[in-house]
Amino acid sequence: MKQLTIKYRLNNLLFNWVRIPLLVLSGCVANSCNNYPDPSTETLVNYNVSYMNPNQTSIGGEYLNDSIYVQIYNYKSPQDISGFTVEFKVPKGGGSVDQQQVNTRKDGKAATRWKLGTDSFTQIVTAQVTDPDGNLLPEATITAYGILRNAWNEVDIYPLSNLIDLAADTVNQISWMISSGGIYKRGTGFLDWQQINQQKIQSARSIEIDKNGVIYIGTYNGQLYKSIDHGLTWLKCTNPIPNQFFSFYFWITDDGDLWATGYYSGLWHSSDGGNTWVNPANRADKNDYIVGINRLKDGSLISVSGTKQLLMRSEDNGKTWTSFESPKYLGNLYVTEKQEIIVSDYTTPSNFFLSDDQGKSFRKIHSVLVSYANGFMEPNIQKFGSYYYIIVPGTGILKTQNFEQFETILAEPNISGVYLDHTGTILAKGWGDKQNKTFIYNRN
Repeated sequence: MKQLTIKYRLNNLLFNWVRIPLLVLSGCVANSCNNYPDPSTETLVNYNVSYMNPNQTSIGGEYLNDSIYVQIYNYKSPQDISGFTVEFKVPKGGGSVDQQQVNTRKDGKAATRWKLGTDSFTQIVTAQVTDPDGNLLPEATITAYGILRNAWNEVDIYPLSNLIDLAADTVNQISWMISSGGIYKRGTGFLDWQQINQQKIQSARSIEIDKNGVIYIGTYNGQLYKSIDHGLTWLKCTNPIPNQFFSFYFWITDDGDLWATGYYSGLWHSSDGGNTWVNPANRADKNDYIVGINRLKDGSLISVSGTKQLLMRSEDNGKTWTSFESPKYLGNLYVTEKQEIIVSDYTTPSNFFLSDDQGKSFRKIHSVLVSYANGFMEPNIQKFGSYYYIIVPGTGILKTQNFEQFETILAEPNISGVYLDHTGTILAKGWGDKQNKTFIYNRN
């Protein structure tokens, strides 16, 4: 009886062993062995097969720094174990290996170099081992990541794969990300995100940064924290919505005021950095919620009613609201530096409208075919340099300079939010079939 033990080596330093027993009958009648195996039968051969150097990262179109290789070792009875055959194949990524079929040396090693392709960020090589008797050993899958230059990277590695929210401080050149309840700060590259260990902040959900560099983090349990020293220390604010112990949405207007809302929780306002909160409408709109809020230069506030799906204006700092004569079924809004109001609807096709007279009139500026009509309480327009980046769930991401000519830069319907870090890197959160993936445009 031969017992074959397969072991997978995850990298050069760490081992994670998975044992897969494979029984091969030897020296007995098959039926009696199957029904009454002899516990005293000696194990003659025990192979250790290690698949090495996976999870490397390089540039698409270039070689990995280290070769990938397989090593077979008979640790039951060490001997010359050359004669095994390893066949390397590249099923994903478009790359190639220098040698597809490699025979093991006396020490049991079979190596090849892997040149990554440019078809995808995640790339795969399989290694099929055959012993000298022609028996196939379990096939291994070796993964690597090829960074695509000036292209979209569909990233499925943690923490970027679980992006929830992102905010950038372009003045201090810092970007912060929320992923699976954790807080991360960007390092030198778009894949380099270091977790910030803050035990007091549990289950982070959303993040915003005001013009003074103050960072605010909301949690899934209804709490709000802030940092005035670029994330070194954190202070707990008063909970924005009393007696609500689940997540909320919040925005910061240009004057530094904080505004929070939840589904059917009304609108809450803080003018002192989150120390105190009031419901300015005296709970008259407690059954409503808002989708975004902006303060115009004349001091008025505009927002979209989540229940009525109409654009609303307040002249008295949120105490009373009146609806615009605006398009219907709205899902989000954005205000440019020129005080142009941009709104979009939930219809199919999805339409964009612009007002350059403080909301007195709107004109349709663009229409996009979508595979489904859906709205998300996520940022739908971001600006970097002279370009605006617009997400259209059900279609992808558009780019424009003037809201007159539009270019589709990502044709991917399954995304739900667009973000820009302090370097201008574009990130789009996956949704639906692309859940737990993030699309990142690498400008380098």
